[in-house]
Amino acid sequence: MVKLSLMALAAALFGGVVFWQNSIFTYSDFKDYCNTLLAISGMVFTIMGIWIAFVYPNAIKRLQDPDKIKIADFTATMQDTRRLESIVGSIMESGTVAICITMIYLFKLVISGMPIYIEYREAIKATGAGIVIFLTLVQCSAVMSVIYANYLFIDDLHTRREAQERNADV
Repeated sequence: MVKLSLMALAAALFGGVVFWQNSIFTYSDFKDYCNTLLAISGMVFTIMGIWIAFVYPNAIKRLQDPDKIKIADFTATMQDTRRLESIVGSIMESGTVAICITMIYLFKLVISGMPIYIEYREAIKATGAGIVIFLTLVQCSAVMSVIYANYLFIDDLHTRREAQERNADV
């Protein structure tokens, strides 16, 4: 929650700067940038969907197997759980970004011909810029979750390799 609050504060400050400095950017630039955010969201969805297909069955299987619960070594399960939390979190963040961008496009489509848009164009543009900064920060968080999940995977691979080497030496 603190992370989202800081992102919202940074976005609001940026939107305020855009409004007070009368930054000039075109809808075409804005649309191109939003399309980039949508592409990144699609990338995160694809990569993380593959991860869920790989990790989720292993985590559930370990938790549901009564024999493994009795011997109670949850280190691998906890690692899978952390990885799964990171993966699902990144999907939720990317999904939120995609939905918000879709809503921005819809808002632009619906309101662009109205007199209120013409009258408050600069304030609406500054608000849009602030929202896009917020969405950018959320999307960066999702990408960092992807990186973190991959780091945990590599760490897990190294740990298992080292354990196999120790067992082979014995």
